[in-house]
Amino acid sequence: MLKQTLITAAVVATLQLAQAQDSALLDLLVKKKVLTAKEAQDVRADLVKEQAATNSTGATKIAIGSWVQEMKIGGDLRLRYQYDNRDFQVDPPEVGAIGASHDKDRSPSGSQRSRFRFRLRLNDDFKLTDHWFGGVQLATSPAADSGNTTLGSGFGKYNIFISRAFLGWNESDWLTLVGGKVPNPFYSTDLVWDPDINPDGFTQSVRLHKMHFGGSDEGSYSKDGKTFIAAEKQKDPPWELTLNFGEFIFSDNLENGNLSGNAEPGLRDNDVADDAWLFEGQLVASYKFDGGIKATVAPGLMFYNASRLTLPAGTNENQFSDTPSTVLPSGDLAFLGETRNLVILNAPGDISFKLGNVPTKFYWDFAWNTLGRRRAEEIYGLLTPAKSMTPGHFNTNHTGSDDFAYLLGVQVGENKKKGDVSAILNWRQTGITSVDPNLNDSDFALGELNTRGIKAGLLYSLTDFATFGVTYQYAWNLRDNLFGGFATGGPSGGVADSNVVQVLQVDLNVKF
Repeated sequence: MLKQTLITAAVVATLQLAQAQDSALLDLLVKKKVLTAKEAQDVRADLVKEQAATNSTGATKIAIGSWVQEMKIGGDLRLRYQYDNRDFQVDPPEVGAIGASHDKDRSPSGSQRSRFRFRLRLNDDFKLTDHWFGGVQLATSPAADSGNTTLGSGFGKYNIFISRAFLGWNESDWLTLVGGKVPNPFYSTDLVWDPDINPDGFTQSVRLHKMHFGGSDEGSYSKDGKTFIAAEKQKDPPWELTLNFGEFIFSDNLENGNLSGNAEPGLRDNDVADDAWLFEGQLVASYKFDGGIKATVAPGLMFYNASRLTLPAGTNENQFSDTPSTVLPSGDLAFLGETRNLVILNAPGDISFKLGNVPTKFYWDFAWNTLGRRRAEEIYGLLTPAKSMTPGHFNTNHTGSDDFAYLLGVQVGENKKKGDVSAILNWRQTGITSVDPNLNDSDFALGELNTRGIKAGLLYSLTDFATFGVTYQYAWNLRDNLFGGFATGGPSGGVADSNVVQVLQVDLNVKF
């Protein structure tokens, strides 16, 4: 306590500067091992209280609580041109009088769109005393996996939505707890998690490399108690090890609801009435080698409780949700992307280094749904329930590749200042039963499964705050014989509906 008081008095006496300068000095003292992170945070709290008392005379026009240590307000605005083209596996109904067998009487099976879009995001992140923090983000779309809205609504006004609202607590360097509509805490690629998604629920991060088991880095006194001996400065270890956990409520269902969503007494503990939850645990391990090479691997497990997924309209760009009015012969709900039979092993990672002076990174991802065969039975069970029970028929609609997804990619360069250029290129393959179609990237193949293809992008920094980029994605079906059930539904929709999907995006993004 005496140490903290003396340090606080010294800082206040010698630095009557802006709060940002005080914070920079404290960060430097922590880096030099003069202060611990906790002591620096306590000093910041004292300085904030003292500044608030100084400003109580009304000299400032903006007043914030004395418990607010730091607040960052900003955001970004992106203008986008997007073109996408889909060729469906199932042709639409014929037109004309000649008949289905005549090519002139077939409607086109493709679907093209050309749109001008924009995305606005406003951020307010704050740090409070007593180790509390939080953040709020507003965005221009109700979709979980996109912040985009399309221009051309008769000059009407556009809505703004809460895309992030969370509170957190980190009393120590090694433990962080967060709840609300939270930032995704997991190391991932867009093979499994769309980067725009902020889940609802709770997360915990345990940084094992920040734990100290016994001893002290603050030094001690000599045996006679007269001389203070500073502790030997310890180098940061070359490795980092973090455990991330998440418990997310995906769909809040009516506890005594029926298939129509209405209350029905006595209906409990089934996949209609139970809330849909997603659970994930991950170990992120990284190691810094000599020569500036760093390797990261992040194996994890994600699984759901068996429940109906009822998503409001507009929840995703390309949405897959249970159909309440459709019931299989077994009595279960029909498949359309629900949470049943998803237990996914996931293993993303990367190796980063410098190619000359250019930052370069090889990255990958892998996912395996261990319950893929059972999930496939639901996909095809609706239209042919009797045949789907025979192994011979079912095996024509399911192979081991359906249960796996993987991604391999490279990134060259990074965008930090004016004139910087970066490029990405990756290849991916996504089986029809491998991942959740409501979580994966909504841009590649427009979120559909049973796809493989490439994604290529180039990004140039016009200024320190503005970038211009072009991205092209080409995907085609992994297997072309997936017809029926909820695999394909033609233009009406299905989880693996397309033969070919092309997406072109041209972006201008400004941060402020």
